[in-house]
Amino acid sequence: MIQSILRQMKIGSKTLGLEITDSHIKICETESKRKDVPHILKYATGVLQEGIVRDGKILNMELLHTAIKNLINEHKFSSKNVHFAIPSQMVMVRNLKLPDLSHHELKKLVQFEIKNNLAVAFEQPHYDFIKLPKKVAKETEKRPPMLKKLLNKNLGASPEQTEEPSEDHLCDVLVVAAPMDMLREYSEMFASLKLVPRSYEIKPFSILRLLEKSPIESTGLTILLDVNEANSELTIVEDGIFKITRNVEISFKALQPNTTEDNNQWISEFTSPEHTFVSAAEDLISEIERLMNFYYYTLNKGNVQFDSIMVSGSIANMEILVKALEQRMTQRIVAIDWKRLEVANDSAHWSVSSYAVSLGLALRGSD
Repeated sequence: MIQSILRQMKIGSKTLGLEITDSHIKICETESKRKDVPHILKYATGVLQEGIVRDGKILNMELLHTAIKNLINEHKFSSKNVHFAIPSQMVMVRNLKLPDLSHHELKKLVQFEIKNNLAVAFEQPHYDFIKLPKKVAKETEKRPPMLKKLLNKNLGASPEQTEEPSEDHLCDVLVVAAPMDMLREYSEMFASLKLVPRSYEIKPFSILRLLEKSPIESTGLTILLDVNEANSELTIVEDGIFKITRNVEISFKALQPNTTEDNNQWISEFTSPEHTFVSAAEDLISEIERLMNFYYYTLNKGNVQFDSIMVSGSIANMEILVKALEQRMTQRIVAIDWKRLEVANDSAHWSVSSYAVSLGLALRGSD
């Protein structure tokens, strides 16, 4: 699924990026004519009736097949090569610390972890993995072991304290698992649509690819926030390296921001069967803070501060959510955009933020 994540897009290749949520289908077709800027040939969004897909599971294959076929035919997409984003609700993602071995040897260890140590919430998991790049050590961490011992000795440290555990022989391995039945179901649907699935990958990798190719500065410790009507994806990235991801169910569906100045506004908020837009935004911000605290105090050990939050998605009133983030969070808030992109034909409805996942998928090319 993600083994070829670092391959670059081939010049002149046309590919489709396809994202399916519970409420929408998003397709983006790109062609790379130059190495620096891809060309958007076509893009489209189709609305899914409620009950066709729920929590990433296909409930009505016939209606989903028809919806995708109609969208492709209506907008005359030409490529048959498709990269698909696996629904996040159906995916398990784990970051394992394993011995730094060859890919072949790591495969045996990952297989052992899947069978014996990882709690997988579905039967017949199909998994893939990738060894993540190692973080470059800081200057203070590059001291030779003997120099460290001498410094510790001069400071009065005990012999036991002079022996520091080394992680040079370990590596971070990202493991992604999804139900085989689900992957087979989508593969059969693509075959019936005469599409060729080139890859299945998780959304954060698609957005990472988009940021890597775009002029947006995304160094340091960053949160990628992709917001949709039914759920949102929160991903922590450090200097372009994937760390952790989480999917949270917070509904922005058919919610409107509270702008009334009626004195009884608080009554309507409490009596409403749904959260207001502002309440949903607050819930999402709380989830962001919870994930940041977990990473900062548990995994990061308080060594590095979060620099920015990169926002993408396609909910109504996205600008109000961005403003709420700016008011509440101390990090730099960036709405993902790429103004130099070449968009063919009608660009009036084009939005990098809305098509961030499908564009990132299409940028994978014909690998």
